[in-house]
Amino acid sequence: MPLKHAILALVLERRGYGYELVQRFEERVGPGWRLNPSAVYPALDQLERDGLVTSAARHDGTRRSPRIVYAGTPAGAAALDGWLAATDAPLEPVRSELHLEVAFAQPRHRAALAARLAARERACGELLGRYPRAHGAPLVDAAVVARLRAELAWLADARAALARDDG
Repeated sequence: MPLKHAILALVLERRGYGYELVQRFEERVGPGWRLNPSAVYPALDQLERDGLVTSAARHDGTRRSPRIVYAGTPAGAAALDGWLAATDAPLEPVRSELHLEVAFAQPRHRAALAARLAARERACGELLGRYPRAHGAPLVDAAVVARLRAELAWLADARAALARDDG
């Protein structure tokens, strides 16, 4: 699970609590990866159950309830090393709800599908406009930019094919 390993990497770099880890994650990978903050805590819980991180309550005097601060363990460092050294990771499948909509749309759905393709094209263009960033990971930025450009090319092809079918 890549998210779990990314969070583990952040904790191993420097102790942190959930919200801070979300902020550091977003600073590192940028707006191309939409991290749901509610996914961080289950990942931290799993990492702790697996013995890869530990947690401790910290009172800072400004909050009524303590913050839970996470720190990496030697087992966590070994797990991260293993994840980063793996060479047999399967190729991520290309799965997009929009691809299924294109595949299964009926002629009566063409107008709605054209609107959906146009909306996705605008959203990809807007996200592409937020790159390159002045900080973060340049290789991650390059990967996001390449993926967005490929998505925009596919969207243009899909809209052209839809227009030909209408003609």
